[in-house]
This record gives sequence, structure tokens and C-alpha cells, in this order.
Amino acid sequence: KPFLAKKGASAADVEKMHAAWVKSVLLQTILWSYPYVRDGKF
Repeated sequence: KPFLAKKGASAADVEKMHAAWVKSVLLQTILWSYPYVRDGKF
């Protein structure tokens, strides 16, 4: 978050960008992990 705030964005915009980044990371983790999970465990 400090990196985003340094660029001059408002606090609300920083929160929105951080939330979007978290969603992206979680979705990518789930999608990349899915093939490695045993059937019936996901």
C-alpha cells in the first residue's frame, strides 16, 4: 500500500487498487493450485 500511496492516489483509490490486487492473487493461486489437488478434495 505505501507504494501505491506514494504515487499520489487518494486513500480510497489505494484501497480499491489493493483490493483488486488481492482478488487477483487469490484467484490466480486457486486456479494454479486446482490441478494439483486430489479429486474430491477441492
